[in-house]
Parts: sequence; structure tokens; C-alpha cells
Amino acid sequence: MFLVVRYSGLYFIVTYALTGSSFVPGPLRVSKVLFPSYSWTFVVFLSAADLLMILRVYAMWNRSRTVLRVLILVYVMQTIIAVVVEGIYNNHYNSVTTIQILDFSFCAVLHTNVRVSVLSGVYIVAPRLFLGALLAILAVFQTLKQSFEMYKATKIWQPNRYMRKLVKDGILYFVVNVLFQAIDLLALAGFSGSNTFLFLQAFVPIAFYTVIPRFVISIRVLYDRDIRGRFHIDTGFGVQSRSNAGADATVSAIVFEDGNRSSEPEVAGDTVASADLEMAHTVQEPNLNEDSPIQVQSRD
Repeated sequence: MFLVVRYSGLYFIVTYALTGSSFVPGPLRVSKVLFPSYSWTFVVFLSAADLLMILRVYAMWNRSRTVLRVLILVYVMQTIIAVVVEGIYNNHYNSVTTIQILDFSFCAVLHTNVRVSVLSGVYIVAPRLFLGALLAILAVFQTLKQSFEMYKATKIWQPNRYMRKLVKDGILYFVVNVLFQAIDLLALAGFSGSNTFLFLQAFVPIAFYTVIPRFVISIRVLYDRDIRGRFHIDTGFGVQSRSNAGADATVSAIVFEDGNRSSEPEVAGDTVASADLEMAHTVQEPNLNEDSPIQVQSRD
């Protein structure tokens, strides 16, 4: 999944960055291959990103089958709509042209049927916006719920701990996803006149591509820190960067090891598990300070 979102997103964002300057009339050359490949790669990237967020929300909700069924149903419906619209409308009404401005060449996407292009875009973006908003609401609700449970257990407000949990749960990724879809839908609706909106329209897709691979890495770090008891990042190629000194270790303290080696972390007493990955019940001791970890107490 990491390789899919990284390299399909890379192709999309490079092509997206080269697309523009459509206000200049007169195409010089026409490419019949570039835009379909760009469009389908974007569909693959978005589908993989949505699936990752669905699995993350599924874990946050203690593997609730009801939540998973609802999210998968919406995901399948919006994926089918995107594939059908891309296959029927977009591939037949779009082409990429190269136009000359002074001594520079720019790429521009031409829509031979503007009405069909806008309508097909709405059909694709609207279901994705609904799914993104649903994922964001579920993720934020669960984070706030667990933060409130921490407060009930300790009777002390601990903003630093709540902020760390907000980052650990990846709420930023869900927010950027919703922002990306909302800006895309507003652009299709014709709200793209101001300079601020044009800046957001250019910046948010790049931010969206950047945060999705980071979302995968953050889940790996979360698993290795809370489940395996150490800090490392699996690169996905059989090599792991590992540091037993924790997340604050210096670069010189990080070593690489074979990903096939089995090394179990040494944990004193009962096994400590993550609240969201192992779906265990977390209990906070009243006398813990702000920086002390939350322990999961297993009952016989």
C-alpha cells in the first residue's frame, strides 16, 4: 500500500504540476495517452488512500464490524462511480496539449465538452467528499471520546497528552483529505476566482500527496512503538531502521537490520499493548503525571 500511494501519487502530482496555462488559446501538440494515464493513476491513488483511512478508523473503533461495513459500502459505491465516470466521460472528452508562452512550453488539459467535464467531476468528487467527511467525523469523535476518558480517570486536564494523541491518531490526514475534496468540488462549482482559492487549489493536492505516505509511516511507527516496544520504521524492502533509544534518538543511534530477523522486545511484567491496535481497554491511574505512559492492564 505504501508503494502504491507513494509512486502512483508521485506520477499524479508531477503531471498535475505541469498542467496549467489553459487560458492561452491555440494548442501546438496533442497527447491522447498522457491524460488517461494521469486520470487512472489518480483513481488508483485515491482508492488506496481511502482504503488506508478506512482501515485506520476500523482500528480506532475497536474493530467494529458495523463501522467497517458502512465504510466499505460507501467506499465501493464511490469507487464504482469513479471508474464508470472516468471510463465513459473523461477519457473521451479530454486531451493534453502543449502551448508555447515566450520561450517556455506549458501543458494544458483541454475539455472538448465543458458541461460533461464539470458534471463528471461532480459525480466523482461528491461521493469522495461524503466518505472523507464520514471518516474525519468518526476519527475525531473517537479521539475526543478517549481524551475525555483520560480526563475522567485522572481528573486533570493534560493538553500535551491530548495533543500527542491527536497527532498519533493521524487526525491531520483526515482533515487534509476533506479539505482536498471540498476545494475540488468548489472549483467545479465555479468558486475559483480569488487568489486565495487559486493558491489553495494548487497547494492542497500537493499536501494531500505528501501526507498520505506519511500516514502509512506513522501507522508503522505506532505499531512498533506500542506493540513491539521499540522505535523503528519498516522501509518495505526488507530493511528496518531501528533505534532502541526511542523516538528521540539521534541519527547516529539508528541502525539497520534484516527485516526477517525475529526479535521480541523485552517488556517487564504483562504485555503492554496499544489501545487502538490491540483493541484493549485502557485504564489510566489517577496519580500518573502528564508524561507518564498509559498502561493497559490485563485481567485474568
